Amino acid sequence: MNDARHRLTPRDRVELLCWLTCGSLGNYYLNESWPTPAFYVQASRKWLERHQRHADWLSVAKLSAIADGLARQNAGHVNADWALDAVEEILESDDLNYESALVARVFDDCRRALADKRLAD
Repeated sequence: MNDARHRLTPRDRVELLCWLTCGSLGNYYLNESWPTPAFYVQASRKWLERHQRHADWLSVAKLSAIADGLARQNAGHVNADWALDAVEEILESDDLNYESALVARVFDDCRRALADKRLAD
């Protein structure tokens, strides 16, 4: 079994950012409060391990800060009728359903946020 970790590609960065943002929204939905930095560290480690990727702590910190901002921008959608199923699916799954309306919206926001190369690295 190959246990090698690969550095994040641009697509990986968008997917990790989306994972962190959606996780933050799920946490907000459950607890009615925003997650702590420890949440982002744990969620990042889970995603990186599952996808056999490596990211340095600074990259994770930057993506976590962006995810927090994007989650707060999307908080109003969490209680919308069309988003409730997506939020519950996010909370119960080990991966995101990119076809759900909420995840697709967040993914587009993440892609736009990372389009600025200064934020991507």
